[in-house]
Amino acid sequence: FISEEIWQRVAPLAADAGLIAPAAGDASQSVMLAAWPSSAAFERDETAEAEMQWLTRVILGVRQIRGEMDISPARKLPLLLAHASASDRERLLRHAALLTRLAGLATTQVLEAGQAAPPAASALVGELTLLVPMAGLIDAAAEIDRLDKHIRKTAQEIARARGKLGNDSFVRSAPEAV
Repeated sequence: FISEEIWQRVAPLAADAGLIAPAAGDASQSVMLAAWPSSAAFERDETAEAEMQWLTRVILGVRQIRGEMDISPARKLPLLLAHASASDRERLLRHAALLTRLAGLATTQVLEAGQAAPPAASALVGELTLLVPMAGLIDAAAEIDRLDKHIRKTAQEIARARGKLGNDSFVRSAPEAV
C-alpha cells in the first residue's frame, strides 16, 4: 500500500527529528502499528493559522458572490480588493496561485484609496472588501426581474403570515413556537 511505502521512507526521518518515537528495535515497523501522532508534538503556529483563515475567508467570499449572483463555478472571475491593508496585499501576492485556483479567479487587482469601483457584487473579509465586477456577468434587466420576483414572493409570504396572525382562531390553536 502506498501509505505503508511512504511510512517506511518518512518514519526514520521523523524519528530523527523527534516528531515520533523511534521504531521499537525493528526498522520495518508498520504504519498500522505506529502510535497516532499527538498534536502536543507540534508547536502552534499562529501566523500560519491567520494566513489560512484569511485565505479561507477570501475564497468563501468569492463563492458567496457566485452563489448569490448565480455565476457558474466554471467561469473565471476578475476580483477587485478595496480597503486592502498592507498585510492583505502581502497575502494576496503570497497566495495568488491558490486564490486563482480555489476561488476560480481570472485576475486580481487592489483598488487604491480613492479609486472608484465599478458596479460589483461584494463580500467583506474583515475590513477588506471583495468586489466582483458585474459587467458582462449579469444581465441587469434579468437581475432586476429576478429581484422583483423575489420581492413579490416575499411580500406574498408576509401577507399570508399576517393573515394567519390576524385570525384569532389560528392564534389560539397554534403552538407557541408557530
